[in-house]
This record gives sequence, structure tokens and C-alpha cells, in this order.
Amino acid sequence: MFWEGLVGDTESAHDQDPFETGKLESLTLDQIKAITKALSTDKKKINQQLEKISQEIEENTEKLNSLRLVGGAQEETIESLHELTDVGQKMSGQIAKIDARLKAARQREDILRKTDLLKKSAK
Repeated sequence: MFWEGLVGDTESAHDQDPFETGKLESLTLDQIKAITKALSTDKKKINQQLEKISQEIEENTEKLNSLRLVGGAQEETIESLHELTDVGQKMSGQIAKIDARLKAARQREDILRKTDLLKKSAK
């Protein structure tokens, strides 16, 4: 989300993405902090969306159970449940990708902080 907005369209985002190109090491501490903050914000938004989907799944499951009791048509509700589950799985994959990027960014941030501390203590 944020990253594609930062570097442009998906193809050029892939080409410029320091996580994909392995050039995370070339970024400054402030750039890493900005990326970490943006990734955390994206993760929070996706988690909120995932929570809404989870609530919709619960509601549709209750509706399906009611339809089964009264013998109503269930196909539309079942299809909706499948769609919601698919979207939820995609979002879970996005969260996993963000988590991996956050881990890499935080590791790089730690290295940069330690390097800065060593430089300051050497003075």
C-alpha cells in the first residue's frame, strides 16, 4: 500500500523496492524509520479490515445456520462466505509480507543505530 504509493506503479515499485532489490542497506536511518512507520500503519489498517471480514464471516455463518434450520436457499450465503474467506487469506498473506519487511527494516535500523553509537563513542 504505502510502498507502492511511495515509489509509483507496481512494476517500478518492484524495481525500486529496497526489500526486493536488496538495497535496504543503502537507506539512511531516517528513511528506514519512515518505512517502518508506514509499514506499521499499513499493517494496522489491514488488521482492521481483517477484523471486519471476520465479523462478516461470523454474521454469514449465523445466517447460514438459520437458513439451514428453516430450509431456505443457502447458495448465496455460502458463496459470500467463500469470497470473504478468500479475501481474508489474501490479507493474511499481506500481513505476513509486511511482517517480514518490518523485521528486515528493524534489523537494519538496529545496525544503523549501533553504527552511529560506535561512531559517537569513537569521537
